[in-house]
Amino acid sequence: MTHGSLFAGIGGFDLACELNEIETAWQVEIDKNCQTVLRNHFKGVKLFDDIRTVGRHNLAPVDIITGGFPCQDVSVAGKRAGLAGERSGLWFEFARVIDELEPRGVVIENVPGLLSSNGGRDFAVIIQWLVKRGYGVVWRILDAQHFGVPQRRRRVFIIGSLGNGRASQVLFESEGLCRDTAPSRKVGEEIAYPIRANPSHSGDKGDGGLNTTLVARPLSTSNQRIDAETETLIIDNIAKARRNSDGAVIWEMPHASGVRRLTPTECERLQGFPDGWAAGLADSARYRMLGNAVAVPVVEWILKRLSQEVLL
Repeated sequence: MTHGSLFAGIGGFDLACELNEIETAWQVEIDKNCQTVLRNHFKGVKLFDDIRTVGRHNLAPVDIITGGFPCQDVSVAGKRAGLAGERSGLWFEFARVIDELEPRGVVIENVPGLLSSNGGRDFAVIIQWLVKRGYGVVWRILDAQHFGVPQRRRRVFIIGSLGNGRASQVLFESEGLCRDTAPSRKVGEEIAYPIRANPSHSGDKGDGGLNTTLVARPLSTSNQRIDAETETLIIDNIAKARRNSDGAVIWEMPHASGVRRLTPTECERLQGFPDGWAAGLADSARYRMLGNAVAVPVVEWILKRLSQEVLL
């Protein structure tokens, strides 16, 4: 099974495909730092830099196309220009590529603000477009905290399956199965292990010995949530994230002597990437790229169900 990656970022979808033995045929990403990360990890995969210049003429047909188109204009933290905005309006280029290549499966990711953008009309535009082109469509908000990473990160995922309605089998399951949404963790519950050691790496002390258990004071109850105004990450008992003036996500961790910034390695673990995934670039770039990335365990689960239960 083959995969094409639009708005590839640092390859969260692509890594999840690799973990599911799905071959990534091509990637499209305009950010130069992200391109460096992609080239480091996906050698031999064709990389294009501008979604406006790709399509049937230079992209190979694939079974699945994934992507998280820019969220700035639909986020509740922005000016909410919606799909009419310069950034989020790139959805229409995403749609054009789908139209030209007709993949059997489509996975789209964005912030929950997409659901309310322009009074819900922007979301309806996307769903109606997919349905008119023959895709059975389902959507659901998934929270990364239920997939083994120590952060609350809610994102809406839209799944399309061409020619049938089986997409619902991807995001919804019988009661009691492992991805039913569980109640939020209680304040003070132990969640240090997932950030302490990424299962894909062991013994790496390049982060100054941070593979040892992290000890943090619980944040106040009011911080145990997603900030609805900024859609920043709130990480139970470990850290709180904010965006600085240039839009980069900065994670901060309560510490005995005050508050310290999480290392890039810790941030990679928060998103489910192997340690050092974005190494070699400036820390500021790594924070920004990781803040914009998808949580790998979430999309790994989605792609497994899509490839094994719907498209086969």
